[in-house]
Amino acid sequence: MIDISNLDSHIFDALSQTSDNMYIYIADLERDFSRWSKPSVDYFNLPGEFIENTAKEWVQHIHPADQHIFLEDIGRIFEGKSNRHNCEYRALNKYGKYVWVRCQGIVERNADGSLGLFVGTMMNLGVNAKFDQPTGLYTFHELKKQLPSFISHGMEGAVLLFDVDRLQRINDILGYLVGDEVLQRLGQKCQSMEGVISYRGPGGKFYCITTEKSESALDRIYREVQRFSEEVPREMNLEIQLTISCGVAFFPQDAEDFETLHANVEYALEQAKKVGRGSIAQFSGQMHRKTVEKFRLQEVLRESVANNCRGFALVYQPLVNGETQEVYGAETLMRFYLPDGTLVSPMEFIPILEEDGTIRQVGEWLLNEALAQAALWRMENPDFVISVNVSYIQILQEGFREMVTRIVEKSGTPEKQLILELTESCKVSDPNGLRDDFEYFKNMGINMALDDFGTEYSSIALLRKLKPQWIKIDHTFVRSIQDDEMDQAILEYIMNLSKQTRIKVCVEGVENEEILSVVQTYKPELLQGYYYSRPCSAEEFSKKYFNGKHKTGSYGCLKKKILISAFLYALREILVHRFRNNYTTHLSVDSSVQV
Repeated sequence: MIDISNLDSHIFDALSQTSDNMYIYIADLERDFSRWSKPSVDYFNLPGEFIENTAKEWVQHIHPADQHIFLEDIGRIFEGKSNRHNCEYRALNKYGKYVWVRCQGIVERNADGSLGLFVGTMMNLGVNAKFDQPTGLYTFHELKKQLPSFISHGMEGAVLLFDVDRLQRINDILGYLVGDEVLQRLGQKCQSMEGVISYRGPGGKFYCITTEKSESALDRIYREVQRFSEEVPREMNLEIQLTISCGVAFFPQDAEDFETLHANVEYALEQAKKVGRGSIAQFSGQMHRKTVEKFRLQEVLRESVANNCRGFALVYQPLVNGETQEVYGAETLMRFYLPDGTLVSPMEFIPILEEDGTIRQVGEWLLNEALAQAALWRMENPDFVISVNVSYIQILQEGFREMVTRIVEKSGTPEKQLILELTESCKVSDPNGLRDDFEYFKNMGINMALDDFGTEYSSIALLRKLKPQWIKIDHTFVRSIQDDEMDQAILEYIMNLSKQTRIKVCVEGVENEEILSVVQTYKPELLQGYYYSRPCSAEEFSKKYFNGKHKTGSYGCLKKKILISAFLYALREILVHRFRNNYTTHLSVDSSVQV
């Protein structure tokens, strides 16, 4: 029975009843145990007023695309970088809808610096608050009400979406109190602009509506906000460079409904940030087409997932032994076809799957199909290894470990003949949690790999933290390796590092004999690339490497064969284990035996 005395308080009971849209909680971080106000238990459909494994339980209620926001912010407290929690994200309520909440809290540390009690509040930003208290601006809720009304009454104009660049960095370096004051001062200055109605958005975002549509008028508003970004640090005596990016969309030209118009201006802001911090970008017809295409693709993908992943297909690319040039196994890659047969790039559909959470169902389908196919190929080559890509978003999802364990056992796959590749898709917000996941699978016997090593977020720091058995060197490092001394030096460095740390290496991008001859001098364990084969269907793969035998299959039709294969594998392991035990016993009894 967990002691709840330090979480029991009449003051807590009183405060929990003070507001319908404010939820409070108190947590014992050392024991990972918390108490939640009764309104929060009811609204978020929590298991009870007192909760064990608090972070694990609450993350399940956060939108998959926002989980990294919460984990990254709370991680700073556990790492000792901050004593304050302050972020905004979407949380699932009892009605099955995600609502924006502002989550804030302060941790009380013990005398030795260890974590003690954490007191926090959550403000429901989805309720009918008209004004944002810190800035005095209209709320985002009011924007959702007023803008459609403006359009329906024939008003024409523009929406400007401003976002404070790298706000989190300001919070990290100077503290959340300073960050909040920066936003408060910016909001108050925006309120003073003539011919503009300003609204406070989530995080460091501000919306401005104007009936002016000329380039000069929009440029004036943009420059005025840029001037604010210079004035605020100066007034607060802060030695920082504050930059604000801006996206612009027009109504009713770009859209007549709020959701589409909001998506358009968000997309324009995204494009501005790609240009550089402090930039401005206007939504265009081309952006509109991309936005519409994304929405349509999202709907098609959801329908596909609901219909047992119809439209998805798997292709396989051989993994080749660097020394013998024999096929070691295959990497499983995913493809998606629209109903008219059009092939969609993984760069387009995978981010959508990750954003709306359906990557979970698709990932489960992929693993089932890949392991079923690998079971067929193991009948021809018992040592055949199958590699499957998983994204960080997948690993974060509740039940991922159990799902992998269940499918591996069901398929009869020897754990040592499975590689899970962590793809480079987003920044790892909780490296300690990811390390635990890697250790879990490694303890099972599954091989863990870092894909696209050396690019974006796949860094030496992550390698040091996760200690995978494999790294895959991205093709960009070998594309010009015959002539590029820098790429040669990088490859040599990685190979030396891997040998010292007993990590195996697969080099991707082996496109021709010239690249092969150079790469082979570094003696990587595995090679992969178009020189051997492009990704191909299971049937083509079978023809190339197994003389067409056991071409394709799904788990349903393979169940009997897989069970036989699993039985034979288990029997072999039992016999080997018994032989070793008997041999060891014999040695211990007869000490005269010389080895």
